[in-house]
Amino acid sequence: MFLSVRGRVLVNVEALNMTESVGNYVKHRRVPVILPERGYSTYLVPAISGESIAHGYQEIVAEKSDQENIPVCNLCRKGIFLKSTNEEVFKHAFGSNPPNNGYDFEREVIRGCVVEDLGGFLFAPRRGAQARGRQVKRTSCFSTGYMVPVKEALESSIIEPQLHSRYALGTKFVTREEERGQMIYYVELSSSTYAFSFDLDSSKVGRITFDMDHYGEEVISSDDIRKRTEVAIESLGELILEFEFGAKKTRFLPIVEWESIAVSVSDGVWTVPSPNSGYYLSNALSKLEKTEDRAKLFVYLNKEMLRDTVHYIKKKSEELIGEMKSIVEEWKKGLKEKMPEYYEKIDWEEIVKKKLESLISKRLGEVVES
Repeated sequence: MFLSVRGRVLVNVEALNMTESVGNYVKHRRVPVILPERGYSTYLVPAISGESIAHGYQEIVAEKSDQENIPVCNLCRKGIFLKSTNEEVFKHAFGSNPPNNGYDFEREVIRGCVVEDLGGFLFAPRRGAQARGRQVKRTSCFSTGYMVPVKEALESSIIEPQLHSRYALGTKFVTREEERGQMIYYVELSSSTYAFSFDLDSSKVGRITFDMDHYGEEVISSDDIRKRTEVAIESLGELILEFEFGAKKTRFLPIVEWESIAVSVSDGVWTVPSPNSGYYLSNALSKLEKTEDRAKLFVYLNKEMLRDTVHYIKKKSEELIGEMKSIVEEWKKGLKEKMPEYYEKIDWEEIVKKKLESLISKRLGEVVES
């Protein structure tokens, strides 16, 4: 089974993914994004990394699996995803020495930890005489990526620092006048409509993928594979519904509202098109028709957001018409002053009529697509 999720989510006042702090200033993560409609201009916009999403997802998997008595290693159970990085980590996680060959190593990890079965790992042993085995890699069964502002929200997305203070004046901890009893600091916050993407491939769950001689071999029972797959799907549902990922949520809990979401279920790889475009749902339906219904598609639309979209398009159209009228008047005035011999020859009404027809057609198309 292959599960593909794409969606658009409005997140207001968030500090979900921060990077470095410079003195008393904590910065939000930024990434470069290109907008073709603006001559391929590059914008630095707020973002939430795929690592942040993956960490939240694996925490849910570990918790649910522990409740269902599905094996979870000692570290993943605590939300520490070192993932069999080296010999010492393996010993701490599984309570034994790592096997010497890749097949046995991957088999033991799969059997002993559902998080590393689903989320993958990379074992890199020490060099030297005491090294045991060779590098072993297992690719994650799920894929996710950066959440960035959708195309329409790219130019209006904002990152703004907020001033906070820690106050200790009047307490016994501030004994001298020269000691600072108040410490100010800044935290960058952002608001935007983000694109969300997540894919889950259950065909590799509980199966060997590193050793080519044993590729695809099941190392746990079919019933255990089914249980792990169910936990993976339930965890994804909780991740989306409860928005269980990201940092600084104890004091910067964001205001979250899903605008739309599409989920496809298929036997082979079939992904929902990118939600960066406002037409991604219609693109998904078109893809489904052209691929002969190879997947089942489930769609959610927030009706309030649809109503807001119509109001936005109406407001934007009024602004564009006003701007167009102003520009035409400026052109007419300039041409009359500098090239009066051509002024009377231009059919201004026809020019404005064609542009208005084009604008109205485009805006109505956007409403219909929504």
